[in-house]
Amino acid sequence: MSRTTVLYLGGFGRSGSTLVERVLGAAQGWVNIGELVDLARSVAPADELCGCGATFSTCPVWTAVGEVAFGGWSPEVLDRLTRLQRAAARQRHLPGMLGGLPPSRSLTALRADYQRIYHAVAEVTGAEVVVDASKGPAFGLALAGAPGVDLRMLNVVRDPRAVAWSWQRHVERPHTGAGAEEMWRIPAHRSAAQWSALQLEMAAIATRGGVPFARLRYEDFVTDPVQTLVSATGELGLTLTTGDLPSVEEGRIVLGPSHGLSGNPGRFRSGSIELRRDDRWTTQMPAADRTVVTTLTAPLLRAYGYPALAGAVPPAQTRSTSHEEPHVTRTGPESADPTADDTPLVTVVIPTRGRPALLLETLAAIVAQDYAGPLEVFVVHDREEADQTLAELSRPGRQVVPMVNTRTGGLCGARNTGVLASQGAFVASCDDDDLWYPAKVRLQVQRLLADPDLLAVGAGIRLLMGERGDVEWPAREPIVTHERLLENRVKELHSSTLMMRRSAFDVAGLYDEELPFGHGEDYDWLLRASRVGSVGAVQEILADIRKDIPSWFRDRWLNTATALEYLLEKHPDFRDRRRGHARMLGQIAYARAAAGERGRGARIAGRALSRYPAAPHAWLALAVAGPGIEPRRMLSLSRRLGRGLS
Repeated sequence: MSRTTVLYLGGFGRSGSTLVERVLGAAQGWVNIGELVDLARSVAPADELCGCGATFSTCPVWTAVGEVAFGGWSPEVLDRLTRLQRAAARQRHLPGMLGGLPPSRSLTALRADYQRIYHAVAEVTGAEVVVDASKGPAFGLALAGAPGVDLRMLNVVRDPRAVAWSWQRHVERPHTGAGAEEMWRIPAHRSAAQWSALQLEMAAIATRGGVPFARLRYEDFVTDPVQTLVSATGELGLTLTTGDLPSVEEGRIVLGPSHGLSGNPGRFRSGSIELRRDDRWTTQMPAADRTVVTTLTAPLLRAYGYPALAGAVPPAQTRSTSHEEPHVTRTGPESADPTADDTPLVTVVIPTRGRPALLLETLAAIVAQDYAGPLEVFVVHDREEADQTLAELSRPGRQVVPMVNTRTGGLCGARNTGVLASQGAFVASCDDDDLWYPAKVRLQVQRLLADPDLLAVGAGIRLLMGERGDVEWPAREPIVTHERLLENRVKELHSSTLMMRRSAFDVAGLYDEELPFGHGEDYDWLLRASRVGSVGAVQEILADIRKDIPSWFRDRWLNTATALEYLLEKHPDFRDRRRGHARMLGQIAYARAAAGERGRGARIAGRALSRYPAAPHAWLALAVAGPGIEPRRMLSLSRRLGRGLS
């Protein structure tokens, strides 16, 4: 029997190992099997669901693995595996294994059985590397000694406060298919103690276990999963290239079904999956729990690059170790009331990625504002290194600060990075390809100071259409109601025109980092803001919006459809406005039809027309779904009229 290569993911639960193993399992020649340690003690006896959705007893892969390894998963085999685990691979046995004690008969038998399972998995799936996310240090080290197993250990670690907060949440466990079961919960102090104990055990294995060992921080993984995994597996002597792994786009990765067992319910998700840090513990975890966890885990926090402060740490300051903290020197006066004068500090946030030439034009227009007060301009680079030379564009009263997106990859995380770092009374957003008129900041500040009830204000725009000619779009209404926003996207509230009170984010929340692909992030925020305060616009045209260059969303129709469906579910009050509901359904129908899902697009268009027979997007969707008119021709026509399709 040849040796089977196994990558064993070790650490504490709720640290992100499920997602790590699934991404690795998507690589050519690799397969992930979930938490193998649970196969005999819970999965098979309860006939739980495999990650593919079938029960364990009907899953063709696990059935074949059982036949190859033991002639089938008989009760006798399962009982023996469970008994051997208890006798030889519990935490109490770790010191003996680290100390080099001769293996007991139980340990020798355990290794022989699991060697059979690993070998059978490799034979049935054709994989060269088997990824086991069982996590337990003792179980992993026990199997590392199996003669036919070439085991490498990857320690997946996550900020213990995020882990503790996750263990306290109510999470449904759908593994049995019953739908009523919950995953167990652990108090904060117990989670912290167990996290520390397991990390110390992993450290002992790294130094004395005789096993190839590497460590991966979950926070680094979600920031750059492909490169992080290539580097970590390279440390372990495993061959994995960026081309072997699925690509990440707009902070999301597409994964197919797998045959992972047990663990986090995320293993049942397939398709487009968001990669995000989930720093909600910084604002939602009780202060007392944060203090307890920080105190109990303090010796290891700094060793792993986590801030050793008990208070809520702004996620924008909890950075991956691959980035340096941006140095920000504040300009302009500071006072207890930042809106006390008529020229308060304004923060401008510009997310950017891969458009340096256009960005320079955008920055030049912002620095040239005729506003008498100070501006701090945060250029937030998403998934790329910060261009520190941009700081040279600063001048008195106009400070340009390059920084990296330290939150969820994508537009929403980049905007939130800038908002959380802001010191201005007002925050203005601008895309990296649009241009402001010189009076924009001055006129919008005047409007916000004159109307204390306004949370945000937009402005008229000019759409730059290239050879098709420009389209001017002055603001139609000084106040835009929530009902109006449900019915219409309202172009004058474009992301490059918005200026918001910094305090508005306290009542409306940050940009939604769970929004698929970040599509419509400004619209989602405005819908929330308009529920709790007033939103308005300056009638005058104050910005040029480029429509003559490719958008990140062009031809990515499934991305658009997924995001719009998310917004429709998130904001149920769309259903109270027939016209608005029909518009959203029509846009989804068009995107589905343009993506090639003509039947589905036609059905959704029918729903839209049943709500509002004059819904234009629904008719356009039928034109694409029925006669098959090319989507780009339809888009070109709509843009000649100064309109869009999403």
